Amino acid sequence: QTMPPRWNHRKSSTGCTRCKARKVKCDEKRPRCSHCARHNVDCEYATLPTRVYNLDQRDQRAIPQSSRRQLIQNNPKPALRAPEMGAMRILELRLMHHWVTETAGTMSSAQVSSVRDMWGMSVPQMAFEYEPLLHTLLALGAAHRATLLPQEANQLRPVYHGYIDSALQRHRQLTANLDTAASESTCLNAVLISLYTLFLRSEASTGPYEPPLLWMSMQRGIRTVMRTVYHQLIRSNSLLCPLLLAQPTLWDLQRGGHVYTGPFKPFHFLLDYRPGQEEVDNETAETYQQAVAYLENLYISVQLGETGFVVRKMFNGFPAVLPMRFIELISHRRPRALVILAHLFACAKSSEDIWWLRGIPEREINGINSIIPPEWEWTMTWPLQVISAQDTSSGLPTPAMTPQSIDELS
Repeated sequence: QTMPPRWNHRKSSTGCTRCKARKVKCDEKRPRCSHCARHNVDCEYATLPTRVYNLDQRDQRAIPQSSRRQLIQNNPKPALRAPEMGAMRILELRLMHHWVTETAGTMSSAQVSSVRDMWGMSVPQMAFEYEPLLHTLLALGAAHRATLLPQEANQLRPVYHGYIDSALQRHRQLTANLDTAASESTCLNAVLISLYTLFLRSEASTGPYEPPLLWMSMQRGIRTVMRTVYHQLIRSNSLLCPLLLAQPTLWDLQRGGHVYTGPFKPFHFLLDYRPGQEEVDNETAETYQQAVAYLENLYISVQLGETGFVVRKMFNGFPAVLPMRFIELISHRRPRALVILAHLFACAKSSEDIWWLRGIPEREINGINSIIPPEWEWTMTWPLQVISAQDTSSGLPTPAMTPQSIDELS
């Protein structure tokens, strides 16, 4: 009796077209499956094609390998065909492979093995369930690849811009109603979009310098979202737990648990200079004090040899931990706030050996220096010294400001 070949496993062929396109398991509920209902999109089911088998005499396992090869060569009818591998599909496979094998290891806290596994295995799994995250991964994979292979940069630039535009469009739609099912992927997508926003600062700009307000606002927005769902993610043993619990956590930074409180105050002169030349209310004064304290803690961490992963995490946490007032001061181009920001990027210079940060400290420091008032130019001496140094990987130069030199300039 003629028997079809035996398959160890066969995926459902009756799922909806959207689940098939996203390569996720469809529960085949009618009229809308659970995935389509959750994402509030149309759910369509295609007409099933007739399944054709080419072996018509015996079980495939009983056919010797040589005979099976000959049978396939002599069979005039085509076998079951895989979907055509178009150029775009191949590109997406290449970018996802690049993410898993290369980019994942450059993400936050990836020096911790459990977090590295999360970025390389759990995050792609989440992306297949949440399309905006998938497009963000493809955008970051393309951007990373462009930095490694300059000969492909011009070809990849429109690719990563296109994917991030698509990710942002869908992300905005879905974050309007944050729910339990989407919160995990939504939070992670916000983190990665913010990282992409920072990476874009490395691209050449033809206009006058503009401070990185978008990146700073997004970093602060991430804290707002995380506050909403943090404990829920921990209780539910979220796939993001390795990242959420990796030290130092954002909450440690905010509580001041890692803030240096010793006598060495390398950047206190940023608070003492020209105190009577600027109208400063209590809120603004406290914001400046918090910013300088955080900055000094970051500087001490660099000088004590903290790893690049930790330094970059502290750097990225700066806008999120400080009051919103600091971002407002930057938007108003208050000189003291701009100089503090320049010192932040100078501290990050020691750990810029990562593709998404490389070259950005120079651009930001030179940009701030181009818009700072003349009477504040001297405060840019140390940041400019840092970016002109040949090597900062083993530490940063010591700021040369002393109370006496500040008194002379005041």
